[in-house]
Amino acid sequence: MTAPVDISNARILEIGGGYFKLQYPERTTCLWTWTKLTNDFGPLDGFSTPDRIWRELRAAGEGKYDVVVVNTLRYSPWHPRYWARGMFYTPKSPWASLTRQFGPSVLRWLNVPVPLVAVEMDDSFGISKSSVFLLDKAKAYFKRELPADKWQVLAGTIHPHLPTLRYRRSEKWRRRIDRLQPISLPQFRFDQRWRDAPFPEKTHDIFFSGAVEGNSTVRAAGLPELERLRAMGVRIDQPTERLPYDAFMERMSHSWLAWSPEGMGWDCYRHYEAPLVQAVPLMNNPTILRYAPLLSGVHGVYYDIEPGGLVRAVTAALADKDKLRAIAVAGREHVLAHHTVKAHCDHILQAALAGR
Repeated sequence: MTAPVDISNARILEIGGGYFKLQYPERTTCLWTWTKLTNDFGPLDGFSTPDRIWRELRAAGEGKYDVVVVNTLRYSPWHPRYWARGMFYTPKSPWASLTRQFGPSVLRWLNVPVPLVAVEMDDSFGISKSSVFLLDKAKAYFKRELPADKWQVLAGTIHPHLPTLRYRRSEKWRRRIDRLQPISLPQFRFDQRWRDAPFPEKTHDIFFSGAVEGNSTVRAAGLPELERLRAMGVRIDQPTERLPYDAFMERMSHSWLAWSPEGMGWDCYRHYEAPLVQAVPLMNNPTILRYAPLLSGVHGVYYDIEPGGLVRAVTAALADKDKLRAIAVAGREHVLAHHTVKAHCDHILQAALAGR
């Protein structure tokens, strides 16, 4: 196991994203890539226009930065959804509106004098063609929805079908695939009081609040099983209205289990929000390679998506409330240790600066 490196003074150039700017604002320069602006991460430092990227990389060569973290984009930078929508959202910055999406792409041709890591937090299994160069350029490529067979990231974009033996036996492609690493969605909105809150009173057995129509078929398939459980006497809290975040967290805390079926991607915020309030996440079996996973029977409960799987898992879990309590407590400690913004950023920095 690689010994940890000192990251306490690491200076970061963050292209897109915003988690590093939120966690380490005094030593992070964040250049915004995406179309819409946000205040979720505090004040941004500018836009990732090609000229600004070039200037900051030159500054990195002069010692201003220790690492570059680039967040990938879903589409080619030439896609009209970027420059057309950019003009709408930032009309006072026309040059940035037209070119900020090119920030990640220009790294292909520029010298990056410090370690570079790529991060992709998209819902999709795939990697876009415009991001493949980062599998060569980056020291590590972190991907949230990383399929169990990493080769499947190439299906439908880089390769028209599943990658063939020719790809899988290629040394070049093996090196690229080896750079892929899993990463999770970090929790950055929760109230800090949940860190040491006492175990909450449980008034319900299962909590669920989430979109079903137009979402994952896993959610639609689970609803009849929830009704079956309700008919069996299981107490289910299923609000029909959209709850404000704090109210959502508070209400979820009063159920033993929080049903957290996959949505657009398998990994989702609720997997980690539930343990924070000492509710046990009830998740369908994963389809991805996970970072610091919530272990079955230790930090969460998993179920088979085939008919009857949800009922079986819930019935077994609710039969042992003492074990559920222990899982809830262990889950909170695990999320606080591995799935906060600080843990997210520090894990990436360790990978970037190890062996430097």
